[in-house]
Amino acid sequence: MVIPGESRTENQRKAVAFINSIFSLVILILSFSPGIAQAEITKPSWQINKSQHFIIYHQNVQPALVDDLISKAEFYYNSIVDDLGYRRFDFWNWENRAKIYLYRNAGEFQRETQNSSWAGAVVSVNSRVIKTYVGQSGFFDSILPHEMTHIIFREFIGKNIQLPLWIDEGVASSQEQSSLNLRLQKAKELIKQNKHVGLDALSGVAKPDENMEPGVFYSEAASVIVFLLSEKGKEDFLGFSRLLRDGVYWKKALLKSFNFISFQDFEAEWKNFVLQQY
Repeated sequence: MVIPGESRTENQRKAVAFINSIFSLVILILSFSPGIAQAEITKPSWQINKSQHFIIYHQNVQPALVDDLISKAEFYYNSIVDDLGYRRFDFWNWENRAKIYLYRNAGEFQRETQNSSWAGAVVSVNSRVIKTYVGQSGFFDSILPHEMTHIIFREFIGKNIQLPLWIDEGVASSQEQSSLNLRLQKAKELIKQNKHVGLDALSGVAKPDENMEPGVFYSEAASVIVFLLSEKGKEDFLGFSRLLRDGVYWKKALLKSFNFISFQDFEAEWKNFVLQQY
């Protein structure tokens, strides 16, 4: 289209200038859009290693560290399913393998997961995913088995079964290696000094960092599950898990599976066990 009073050459020059200005604006928008353009170009791609039960995604991590992660993850998988009585159930084979995303450092992990600076890992039970990063103290001995146990336990009983937090966290904490003894010793000291939280009160705690000291919560929760597994056995724990899976209310399932007369009887046996063992 030719505007009256202007030549075709002048119109063409203006059209080219307009297109160039639009193109520059698009480039400007892309350069300031998170996750687009430059960020995507420079972001390294994931490298993948696979084992029987795991797929490891990592970015320029030393091969020896990845191999160590695979070895420890497979070891803990077998240890956890055995301790909980789930040995005959193979959860994570082939297309059902769990995924571990291993970030190069805490900064990348926090940026990608939008997580708090103190978080060592994030877990998605529904998708069997653990996200964590290199260089954490206690990762192989505590964080890894703890997060794996969360997924395995919930895969068995069901993701939507309502439980008090101490059961989920106690089961996961019972599989930690480096910190478990310290938790159990703390639970013993609390009971000896009569400073422990009763199990009825513990069952009402939904946010340990707000409702009580987290160290107390996790120590007591871990000691209760260790008591059930050690004193009553993994077959009874398997029975407990099956009742939960079938929708039986957790207190009724607990009393029936472990043959307690009452919840008070359960608490008394737990305290006596901790005082004698640790």
